[in-house]
Amino acid sequence: MIELREILYGLYGAYRLCRFDSQGLAYFNATLAGFWRSFFAAVLVAPAYFLIVFLDLDLSTVEASATRVFLLESAAYVVLVFAYPLAMYYICEAIDRQQQYFLYIVAYNWASVVLAAFQLPVDAISAGELLPKAVTNPLELAVRIVILVMLWFIARSALGIARLAAAGLVTLDFVLNLIVSSIVDARLGIA
Repeated sequence: MIELREILYGLYGAYRLCRFDSQGLAYFNATLAGFWRSFFAAVLVAPAYFLIVFLDLDLSTVEASATRVFLLESAAYVVLVFAYPLAMYYICEAIDRQQQYFLYIVAYNWASVVLAAFQLPVDAISAGELLPKAVTNPLELAVRIVILVMLWFIARSALGIARLAAAGLVTLDFVLNLIVSSIVDARLGIA
């Protein structure tokens, strides 16, 4: 069971990292137990994830029931929560960063909460058509770029790797998300 203190430390450390402050790494429990407990962040992110999915989804173009959409998106979410950390286990082994693996994944997991909180308002504004597309499209793009840069900084700081290597890890994460999204879209009949 995770304690409130560990949650608050994890969120604060993630907040600092997302402000490009590498001192945020000191707030994470980078032990095996802390690694597993950091996946509690996925529970915190889940409501935002599903809200973002349903805000972005045009149900009139989907060839599936709301229940099927929810089940497929739930399965996709579980895959996304564990696919990247699993891939990173082997990558950290290959690049001789096994000692930093727990710290990186703990930071990555807790940062997902901060990043979801950063992305959700922009997606809500865009989906609600509160502003013209000429404003929301560049705003969404800017937020996604900032998120990628934050993920790059986290990888670089936690793993102590070169800029290009960190960019490669962010690209891998992006591609994994794209693959899972494409599979779900295909299963839902979204062109």
